[in-house]
Amino acid sequence: MIRNHYSIIGLFIFILLGPNILYASSGEEITLFQKIIGVLVSSALVFSLIKGYLTVNKIWKRRKNEEVANSISIVAAMLGFAVGFPFLLNSLLITNDYFSAAKSVIALCLAFVFTMIGTGYYVDSNRGVGFITLLGRALNLERKESGDLLSDMLRPKGARKIIDILVKLAAIDDDIAQEEIDLIKQFSEKWNIEIPELKSGKPDELTNLVELKALVQSYLDENPDVEVAEGLVDLNNMMAEADDEVTKEESMAVAEFTGMIAHYVSLEKGGEVEMWEVNIVPQGDEQIKAVRELLPDLDVVQDRGGSVFKVGRYFSEAYAEAVCTKYISLGLYSNSTKLKVNFS
Repeated sequence: MIRNHYSIIGLFIFILLGPNILYASSGEEITLFQKIIGVLVSSALVFSLIKGYLTVNKIWKRRKNEEVANSISIVAAMLGFAVGFPFLLNSLLITNDYFSAAKSVIALCLAFVFTMIGTGYYVDSNRGVGFITLLGRALNLERKESGDLLSDMLRPKGARKIIDILVKLAAIDDDIAQEEIDLIKQFSEKWNIEIPELKSGKPDELTNLVELKALVQSYLDENPDVEVAEGLVDLNNMMAEADDEVTKEESMAVAEFTGMIAHYVSLEKGGEVEMWEVNIVPQGDEQIKAVRELLPDLDVVQDRGGSVFKVGRYFSEAYAEAVCTKYISLGLYSNSTKLKVNFS
């Protein structure tokens, strides 16, 4: 406790003597303005020292953590030496500015500490490994990650999911064309996103249209920029037409996704969207019972003078018809009706 008091008193005296140190070589009487400037300069040096201590103190406790070590830019830390030494020599040998020299010393100390931590020197798993080897590893990691920030700034929001959508869309017709692979790679390389190895021909796993639709909805739930979302429509069309052949599955998927994106845009901008509502019209009590077993979450409603189950609303007629066909194959009468929905 007494030591802390002495430290505070020492810093206070240093700040007060700052003007005398700063203008000691001038030989002239120090004015009030110069005294104020001197106090501010000496205060800034003290604050720099405190800032350096607090910066190191937070990370020093975690110096053995490999994640912490990898999070430090080793190049930036070493550049601290390249910046600090010239300024230190200039302050000591040319300008005789000892306050600037002291700040350079603080900067060099910080550069040394961050370089040592950044190489992983204090990580337990690196014990026995030479400093040069650790430095080489850190520099190699820095090289691999050097473009991450720039890529994140340039890539659109949800870029990872856009790539996933394109990959699944390419496989929706049970055949991946080389042109589709080339298009996916073009955007994955542009956005610096790693993708699994893709081979032309029959995919390892057939894309489920319902899962793909859920992925598109998940992307839209991230609230991407409207312009980027609208651009996804063009991307989907480009993917479907990449091999100069648009299959029924691709056409249905693109139509549905276009409607989903139009819905998202309308929520942002306001306006109406055309949708198709799928209905199951049961023919008698037995079918009502069958629908309730098949779709327990649906309630029967009265519509146009009869009992109707409202299955859902879809953004493309083709997708709605495909849903109708599914229920018709089960012996249930199903149809779709067009309606306009205002999301303003």
